Amino acid sequence: MKVLILNWRDPWHPRAGGAETVTLRVAERLINWGWEVEWFSSTYPGAAPQEYRNGIRFIRNGSQVTVHLCAWRRYRRACDFDVVVDEINTIPFYAHRYIPAPSVAYINQLAAEVWRYEAPGVIGHIAALLEPLYLRPYRDRPILTISKSSVQSLRAIGLRGPTRLMQMSVDERPDGSVPAKRIPRDVVVLGRVTPSKRIEHAIRAASILQESGWKGKLLIIGSGRKRYVDRIQSEARAVLGDHVQMLGRVSDDERSRILREASCLWMTSVREGWGLAVTEAARHGTPAVVYRVPGLVDSVKDGVTGYVVAQAPSALAAATVRLFGKRFGEIAEASLEESRFSDWDDTARHFEQALHERILPG
Repeated sequence: MKVLILNWRDPWHPRAGGAETVTLRVAERLINWGWEVEWFSSTYPGAAPQEYRNGIRFIRNGSQVTVHLCAWRRYRRACDFDVVVDEINTIPFYAHRYIPAPSVAYINQLAAEVWRYEAPGVIGHIAALLEPLYLRPYRDRPILTISKSSVQSLRAIGLRGPTRLMQMSVDERPDGSVPAKRIPRDVVVLGRVTPSKRIEHAIRAASILQESGWKGKLLIIGSGRKRYVDRIQSEARAVLGDHVQMLGRVSDDERSRILREASCLWMTSVREGWGLAVTEAARHGTPAVVYRVPGLVDSVKDGVTGYVVAQAPSALAAATVRLFGKRFGEIAEASLEESRFSDWDDTARHFEQALHERILPG
């Protein structure tokens, strides 16, 4: 069987995120299970127009703005694929309109809130309002997604096609038991440094914690556009001084070490599909305190594996004080145990089943 994946980013794109990690891990397993996989995406500095990596054929053409047109030019009327994955990260490819092969839409999350934070001024607000309209051609299409929140959001805007949920996993291996945590306790923020992640909320929450006597550090792992990262770093230093470290991209081993030693993960995004960083941290017995937004309400069991709070730095800080109290060991153990159930093979099997359902409907 041969599958075409359309995604405007590949796993090594400077703006790649959790969706690309999930897709790569699934594609690697499809290759091992006898599939042929072609992945079409935009190009970026240093990227080859074509190459094979991890057994996957990568084709790159166009920019973020033109990649969808380039896909249409290359694949319209293409008949050599058994199935197509139309991966929607903001703008769709509308593959079912020009590729004869059956297709499934893979949507981790809706983007309305993200548009408002990431696109400049009125453009972001217009794009957010238009999202239900530009997704309308998918209203009866088969959909693959990753959380109950995403299913509810898709249904709310009229996408009523058959929908399959994929179980999420991460690359981190679970520890055998909750490791010893660094004292004073550190808090980690892990992910792309972009406006929609609202890292400034984490900075303000850390400042509130300091006022209550917290002596730990706020560790921020991730990269983003230089101008924005520089602004966040300047703000963090001004507010927290030596109690904040912006580490940028780190190696896998370094990330695991930091997550193992930290006592809490914060996520303050406007929306997530799931929040892979929550599961990554949980693999090391590090609970999460997150905002009550789609995706994060799925990845954290409130009061069991962490806390889900109102979208305010004061709420984030208050829940973290509670977490660091008498129940810390219990919640850390629960987060580790919950994370053991996630496995990339299971994720890939759900994905493969969705593909087979399109190839052999009924």
